[in-house]
Amino acid sequence: MSYLQRNIEKILKKNNITIYKASQLIQVDDGALYRMIRGRSNFSKKYIDKIIPLLDISKEEFESWIIADKYPKELIKKAISVKKNPPAAVKIPQQKTKVTKSPILTAKIDKLILEKQLSRTRLSKLLEYDQITLNRMIRGTHKISGTVIEGLSRVLEIPQEDINSWILADKYSLDILCKAWEVCSSEDDILYF
Repeated sequence: MSYLQRNIEKILKKNNITIYKASQLIQVDDGALYRMIRGRSNFSKKYIDKIIPLLDISKEEFESWIIADKYPKELIKKAISVKKNPPAAVKIPQQKTKVTKSPILTAKIDKLILEKQLSRTRLSKLLEYDQITLNRMIRGTHKISGTVIEGLSRVLEIPQEDINSWILADKYSLDILCKAWEVCSSEDDILYF
């Protein structure tokens, strides 16, 4: 059973609310809510905003359950670590400075590119990938594909898990990541960074 399902069902049961009654309160088909709770379909922002007051929890806590279900515990731990110690931005010679939505991913990749004495143009050629799209992925304005993560791992000689942790750290706040860690950690685990 997923963390999301376990926690929602526990709260609903504690408050004596059935899934059918919850579906009426948040104005969604009971079958659709059942599928969302069971993880067979995703909660949209609209339904997250409707169900959190019913559950009397914060949006961060709800999102932490989703993250704990979606990502391995060690990846969450790495994302927390990098979020707590973010890299400094790196200036690539002859590259126009642009606002980035992924400061950690961008800084880490740009640092590796410099260390390997590459340019993003050369990197795109090594990956056999369109440079414009690759730049957008590195800056976080486009979703980075698994194929690109695999290629970056190979060319830059870093584990794919590291790249995934940078993406995760850019996507969520430190508070949400820490809550997700707590959700998926047992009482015996200690968080060291």
